Amino acid sequence: MRSLILDDDKAVCEFIASVLEESGVTYEIFLDPLQALESMNGSEYDFAFIDIGLPNMNGLEFSKRFKERYPESDIVFITGYGDYDKAVQAIKVGAYDFLKKAFKRLDISMCVARLIEKRRLYQAQKRKQVLDFANQVSLQLMHELRNPLTAIGGFSRLAYTKDCPEDQLKEYARVIFDQTVRLEKVFNKVLQHLKAGVEQL
Repeated sequence: MRSLILDDDKAVCEFIASVLEESGVTYEIFLDPLQALESMNGSEYDFAFIDIGLPNMNGLEFSKRFKERYPESDIVFITGYGDYDKAVQAIKVGAYDFLKKAFKRLDISMCVARLIEKRRLYQAQKRKQVLDFANQVSLQLMHELRNPLTAIGGFSRLAYTKDCPEDQLKEYARVIFDQTVRLEKVFNKVLQHLKAGVEQL
């Protein structure tokens, strides 16, 4: 798992980072929100620790942009004394949790443990959705392929029958061709279904 840490206090960032390391979570530290916005386009994050009171851009505004890029990621806001009003706004933005300065190591550890567990449950749910979708597509494919394959096999055997009239051979060839076209349509239909399903997952 991977986390973004954004706070203009480097010591706070390193404190949170040390707990993430113990939990096996990789991270990126940013002291400036504008720099974070420029850099995070090429990265993926499962969650983020964001200071509400940031220079250049407050944490609430940054979190909105972060959520646009990572809608499934969780945000933990770092708040200071007197940030109550901003904390209320943060809840509306979709804050998962808060760490109030000066927080202790145990506070971060418990928060990270909850984040990891929530993320694991989310990933397990996504895997189940993928498997369910794959099973659904497999059943549909088997059903759609059965009739044309049966027809192709049957008429192919008839075409190899001894003394089969030429006009019958042409008719069998036409049926086989029609069923081949039908198979192609089935495959295209399944591919479109797969593409649409993957985009929704």
